[in-house]
Amino acid sequence: MIRAIALVLGLALAGSAAAQERPYVALPSPVSATCPGGLCQPEGLIEFFHGLDQSRGPIRIVQFGDSHTAAGDIGRSLAWRLGQRFGRPAQLYPHGIVGATLNAMTQREWLFDPGEDAPDLVIIAYGTNEGFNELLDLRAYERLLRAQIERVWETSPGTPVLILGAPEAMRGEGGGRCAGDVEHRWKAPEMLGVVRDVQHRVAAEMGVAFWDWKSRMGGDCSAFALAQGDQPLMRGDHVHFTFAGGDWIGSLLAADIIAAYDRRGGR
Repeated sequence: MIRAIALVLGLALAGSAAAQERPYVALPSPVSATCPGGLCQPEGLIEFFHGLDQSRGPIRIVQFGDSHTAAGDIGRSLAWRLGQRFGRPAQLYPHGIVGATLNAMTQREWLFDPGEDAPDLVIIAYGTNEGFNELLDLRAYERLLRAQIERVWETSPGTPVLILGAPEAMRGEGGGRCAGDVEHRWKAPEMLGVVRDVQHRVAAEMGVAFWDWKSRMGGDCSAFALAQGDQPLMRGDHVHFTFAGGDWIGSLLAADIIAAYDRRGGR
């Protein structure tokens, strides 16, 4: 098995510093009506928070996902900000494949590199590609999601899991109703919302943390809005983020995790 490339603090710092060289523009921080503070079931991260209290070693995060994970911008931003907040190097081990669905996790012989310490946190960040599949078997998808969470726990008992709910993404095939879309071109696939609902429900029932990515982007039509302007946060495909957009989303994710940590009385 090809070993994962660790994106350590130095790389994260370099990426974030590059973003900070851009002219300052106040970035949006939309709220989530579904998950207070952006996170549902933050108690699912309690063991992660305990680890932050008790150890001074590297923060080890393993992330499985699609092109959003493969691009690395979101993960670098998250790792850098966690490292800054807790004064510890943050190591991210990304397993991202362009075009991947949750099935990619089942194809891995090992979830974590043999011989490595158990991760402090596992992030599962699929859902976009499932949401573009109109023929998706939702029952099979739900069974698969539950099985992969259980597989994490079987491989590394007690490891906290965080599901990133599928972000807002759009097709340019017509039928859109977003303000400013004069051609009515851009529309989110209906299946994407259904996938997100399954992720949310499974997370609640299994007691794992769930991040409301779509709402933190701005909700409906946010993929269209974020692709506009001179310095867009999303690319023209209305699916993928620009470098600045990935840094922004990673900052919101880090802020929500840190806020949840602070609410439960962490140091």
